[in-house]
Amino acid sequence: MSAILNRFIIISRDSGKHFFMNAKRYFFFIAIVLAHLNLNAQSTWTLQQCIQRALDYNISIKQSSLSNEINKASVDQSTASLFPSLNGNASQNYYYGRSIDPYTNTFTTQQVRSNSFSLSSSVAIFEGFIIQNTLKQSKLNYLASQNDLKKINNDVSLNVVNYYLQVLYNQELLKTTSDQLDATHVQRDRIKRMYELGSVNKGNFLDLESQLASDEVRLVQAQAQYDASLLSLTQLLELDSVQNFSIAQPDILVPEIDVTKFNILAIYTKALSNQPEIKSSEFKLASAEKGIAIARGGYSPRIYGSGSLSTNYSNSSQSLVNYIYGPPNSIVSGYTQSGETVYTVTPNVTPVFKETPFKDQIDNNLGKSIGLSLQLPIFNGLSTRTNVKRAKLNYEITKLNHELNKKNLYKSVQQAVNDASSSLKKYEAGKHSVDALNETLNYNQQRINLGLISGYDYLIAKNNLAKAQVDLLQAKYDYIFRLKIIDFYLGTPLAF
Repeated sequence: MSAILNRFIIISRDSGKHFFMNAKRYFFFIAIVLAHLNLNAQSTWTLQQCIQRALDYNISIKQSSLSNEINKASVDQSTASLFPSLNGNASQNYYYGRSIDPYTNTFTTQQVRSNSFSLSSSVAIFEGFIIQNTLKQSKLNYLASQNDLKKINNDVSLNVVNYYLQVLYNQELLKTTSDQLDATHVQRDRIKRMYELGSVNKGNFLDLESQLASDEVRLVQAQAQYDASLLSLTQLLELDSVQNFSIAQPDILVPEIDVTKFNILAIYTKALSNQPEIKSSEFKLASAEKGIAIARGGYSPRIYGSGSLSTNYSNSSQSLVNYIYGPPNSIVSGYTQSGETVYTVTPNVTPVFKETPFKDQIDNNLGKSIGLSLQLPIFNGLSTRTNVKRAKLNYEITKLNHELNKKNLYKSVQQAVNDASSSLKKYEAGKHSVDALNETLNYNQQRINLGLISGYDYLIAKNNLAKAQVDLLQAKYDYIFRLKIIDFYLGTPLAF
């Protein structure tokens, strides 16, 4: 790092006449410095940043987003089905040898080239409202998929909160374990001096040495546990490495809330209006109902309108453009009674033809059509009846799924309130235990300093306090997470 900065300073001292020559090198070294600083800067992530990162990079969310886009495309397709269809057709053909002239419909041995052009359109005037109900159903499916996407977002967000709290818990546990090791180290040094002065026996000193080794092992375990939780969080965030990654330290205060007064029915009623899985199942139920209407549309007559424009061209088409008049022709037409020859004079006229121009043929051969068609479903192998039955059964299944989702939500709210109440009790009991064991340890510390108790008795009190502190930490973060779940059901944003 210092070498790069020194090199940058040397370059900066170049004379002005070389400035433009070295401009590229300036920018190059500046970029290196900034990149180096950026790599070495530790990135601190807040909870909201972690949640947003997970939402942006989670594979399941991306898959659900694509499924949502497919449903959006279905809405567009169903909307387009309301409009008439329009299709164009163009062809060019060559005929060789003995063939039928498509223009004159006679045999010919000449090469013939022909073109045909057409436009056709059709529209469903009435189909038993199948198209309209299909459009409504596709919109409902799209709304359901949007809420399915929100459900996955919520699940990922809750996972991030859980992993984030795990890191905070392990971080605090690591600090507590480190403080315990420091306290043991101080106490070991004190007992060592007392042992050297003959105030305590060797057993007390060895007990503290053993405790110091045990605390060092616990510190290593706490560090490994913290590293593992940090790795789990970065993996959830789809980060490539845990290097230079840390989380912000929010001021998390245990709220003074009487969870025993939580109204389960009120929380459940609120959750019914904001939980996406309930909204999704409601839209799916409405979609299944439209499915019945679509299937019943198969019983209705169907009316279609159609129209077309067509024309063609052939190079064998001839148009009369002139006449060539020659001397009249005398033709023997009979004889008189006396035997004289009778002649008939006929005009000598030769018509002149030329190929009809392309534009004239297109105009002259233009054909138009318009029509209506009626289809009456009389018997189709009971397909319509079967489709209606399937649609009704699908509606009943969807209805049961909706009821199941509501029941599961109610059970989840019940469980969340019960877990919060249990966590609060554990937390309060843990505080009382830590307070009491702190007094016990302080008392035993005075007694061991006076040589009134053995090191073993002192270590029992110390280890009991350490275990109580760990249990209190766990109860604290578990209680906070349980409260966040209740806030989630109430529609409160996930934040500290």
